[in-house]
Amino acid sequence: MAYYFSAIMMAHDKIRDTVEKLLHKKNPKSMFLARQLIFSVLPASHFVENYLYDNEGRLQKLEAFPMLKQIYDNVPQKMILKCSRKTLKSTLLSNFICLNLIRWNYFKMMYVGPQELTTKYFSSNYIPPRFDSPKVKELLIKGWFKNDVFEKILDDTHSSVLFRYCSDDATRTRGPAIDCVVYDEVQDIQYDQLSIIQETMAMSPYKREIFAGTPLDSTNTIHRIWLSSNQLEWMMKCTACNHWNSLTEGNEPLKMVRPHGLSCSKCGNVISSRNGEWVSTSPKESHLLTGYHLAQPILPHFNEDPKEWKEIYEKVHSGKNELKVVMNETFGLSYDIGSKPITQEELVKLCVLGPQFSDSEGKNLAILDKNKLKYTGVYTMGVDWGVSMAQSRTVATLGAMRPDGVYEVLMAKIYRGYDYEAHIHDIAAKANGVQAFCVSDSGPDPIRGIKLCELTNPQKSQLAAYRRTKMIQHYEPGTYDWRQNRWVLHRSDVISLVIRQLKAGKILFPQWSDVAEYMQDLLNVFIEVRDGMYGQELVYDHHPKQPDDAMHSLVFAVCAGYMAAGDMSLLSGRSSTAGPDIEA
Repeated sequence: MAYYFSAIMMAHDKIRDTVEKLLHKKNPKSMFLARQLIFSVLPASHFVENYLYDNEGRLQKLEAFPMLKQIYDNVPQKMILKCSRKTLKSTLLSNFICLNLIRWNYFKMMYVGPQELTTKYFSSNYIPPRFDSPKVKELLIKGWFKNDVFEKILDDTHSSVLFRYCSDDATRTRGPAIDCVVYDEVQDIQYDQLSIIQETMAMSPYKREIFAGTPLDSTNTIHRIWLSSNQLEWMMKCTACNHWNSLTEGNEPLKMVRPHGLSCSKCGNVISSRNGEWVSTSPKESHLLTGYHLAQPILPHFNEDPKEWKEIYEKVHSGKNELKVVMNETFGLSYDIGSKPITQEELVKLCVLGPQFSDSEGKNLAILDKNKLKYTGVYTMGVDWGVSMAQSRTVATLGAMRPDGVYEVLMAKIYRGYDYEAHIHDIAAKANGVQAFCVSDSGPDPIRGIKLCELTNPQKSQLAAYRRTKMIQHYEPGTYDWRQNRWVLHRSDVISLVIRQLKAGKILFPQWSDVAEYMQDLLNVFIEVRDGMYGQELVYDHHPKQPDDAMHSLVFAVCAGYMAAGDMSLLSGRSSTAGPDIEA
């Protein structure tokens, strides 16, 4: 290993000597070759540390920011930086722009911020200092051809960067042909404007994008982009208990900030963020972007300086800051006002049943074919008709009970479009294939639920409705016309039941890649405690732009499963109207 590093150092010395010889010739060709030699052989982080100045006129050193080296040295085609405040986000972006201006010929970039003021500030205060470095000036002969606040062109390479701003109207970005777009403070740019900005790269062979910002809540633009990335987290292993720590919701980040330093959330032992590595935490197999999560507590600049760490500890635990501010500004994490009843990490652990279909048409249920003999013969189907004037989205959940009380989801399918007849017929075919009990949302218009009952078996089908009642009020078939009859459930109590079963590992799913969108519906649900007519009430809700249809589909299927199996003990419990202390 020592020989390997010494060889690298010798190679660097030879490269440096060659570069210096080329620079001394002072002609465009030798200068171009010198720049290409630097970038083609040496990592970008080496150039950042040895050539670029920071905003205070000093060479940038990454000693206190070791996890940034991989970001510099492995820039993908599309990248997102999810950052807390003061993690060198703007410095990173300006360094990337500078590197591209110097390295590539005729490379066209566009920086997009949410406001004119922030765009001007970035253009004036972050780009010029990089080119004030004497070492950078040595690599250039001509320098700036144009150096305006809204456009900069480097004469040596003819590469350029435009500075534009967009919050809810991308009109200002139209027109130019671009190779790379850099989005800063993307949390303040409306998501539907991104596709308009991306059209500026339509003719480019590169189409590079860098998104950067500080997350707010789960409805925000940066959170939506983050979900499509590989979600790289800086993982740190505790030497005392071997627990791998990351500053994520599932690892209890508040417990990692302790008076004595950055700590293991499990045992409280101090951990070193220098001994970490970037690990993908996305359960998906393929990703559109590479995503890095940067936050103050994991940076040695903060956690190895007693004064800096004391400030972080006080921000997190003094009570002076709202939890949302701490999660966003210090941890770089999205935070919703209502608490999440279950995390993505918990749901991923439940996806152990393998592929849900054995054919590309989605007709053959692979899990059923594999495990049919171990089920009790109780199969249930839950259907929620999620409809609005703008879109149609129906979710069906088919599952089976095991003798040990575990409910296995055989199919979790989302239907789109307005061909309701085709949807209903496909759902009915799946249910009839295993003689499943069907429960569907009656909704304001029960016509589709009635149609499903007619295509299956009215004696084994129910139209469900949420009401203020005991947990489940079951009306006996035949008491009323089945078209008018309703299976009445208490909304909060039955959702709490399903959440408890999920956390206990009593509900299992197909592999994550098959049900990722379905699972997002479950993650969209949050809990609030509200003052109601009968006292405090525990309420499950979701943002209007984030559907929860899969949750209701699962609730119907699971409750029907336990009812059909005769396991009534799981359905007993006090109503959430009694107060907020019900387990969720």
